[in-house]
Amino acid sequence: MSSQTTRTKRPSTRNAVLADDLGVLTEGSDSTEYGLRQQLLEKDKQNDKLSDRIHELQEQLAQRPSLEDVMKLRREYQNLDLLLQGTQRENERCMAELERAKTREKLLEKELANLVGDNWQTNLGLSPGPAAVRSSHAPRMRQFGFQAETSEPASPPIEGEVNPTGMQSAQLEHLENIRMLVLGMDQKLSSRADTLEKLVQRADSELAKVKQASVALQGS
Repeated sequence: MSSQTTRTKRPSTRNAVLADDLGVLTEGSDSTEYGLRQQLLEKDKQNDKLSDRIHELQEQLAQRPSLEDVMKLRREYQNLDLLLQGTQRENERCMAELERAKTREKLLEKELANLVGDNWQTNLGLSPGPAAVRSSHAPRMRQFGFQAETSEPASPPIEGEVNPTGMQSAQLEHLENIRMLVLGMDQKLSSRADTLEKLVQRADSELAKVKQASVALQGS
């Protein structure tokens, strides 16, 4: 009887141990599954973020100009840059020529002042008032020993003396040549100034185009 009881208790004890082990395994499996599910959720969130980022990049890529347009803008930028450099060199050349012309003009003005006087513009008929020029021209010429064409004829020169009329004519012709030279220089300087102004305007326009092309390239 007692051995039978002992045999009955042993299987029950073994079943209890197996149930405890199964419970431990079940709890461990639930914990592992929960951890895996959490990792899966995190991976899903990361995939969603990456998908959003890819979508944004695709939209930005669609808004960017094509490679052909970028190359066209680059070529246009290079051409404008070369044109700007050429315009700047032309401006420098014109400025240097203008400075040389001003220097020559100052030398001529100094020479005219020595020959005719400080009021050489009025005496040579370069001032805007023609009446005043004519009225002041004759006295100034007489002051330097010149005579107007309407003056009384001079007495015949004495043999052996220098003919003053010939000297006066030569001096008047020389002054007239200087006057025409000054007028020509004034006209040339005015023309050069207009050309220089147009070149400066062109350079400003080309510089604005270069800046626009540079901004477009930086944006691409």
